Amino acid sequence: MNPLPFFDTDPGRVAATLLVLWGIAVVWTSLTGGSDPSAALARRHVQMLQRMEAFRRFMAGLVLIGVGGAVLAQAPWLLWLALGIGFVEILESSTLIAVWKSRPPAQPRT
Repeated sequence: MNPLPFFDTDPGRVAATLLVLWGIAVVWTSLTGGSDPSAALARRHVQMLQRMEAFRRFMAGLVLIGVGGAVLAQAPWLLWLALGIGFVEILESSTLIAVWKSRPPAQPRT
């Protein structure tokens, strides 16, 4: 099943380009933290919960880049790879974040 020929039009390519640009913006803000550097994925001394939330945003950005790139390159394997890996990683990190928020880890002993 290859849904990509339906998007092989000028508006489809424009939408795919915007999707890739949006994905790049999401990846960049998840790495740097955007307006809140304390929640950055690529910085030191970040709390683990914020790091996991940034990782989830990072994966969502990679999915956007992958889907847009698949439409632009007309590569169905890239579409299914981006959606499959993105779904699993986002589901996994969302589950971990939900568990972490419901039962926060104990403070280390000093």
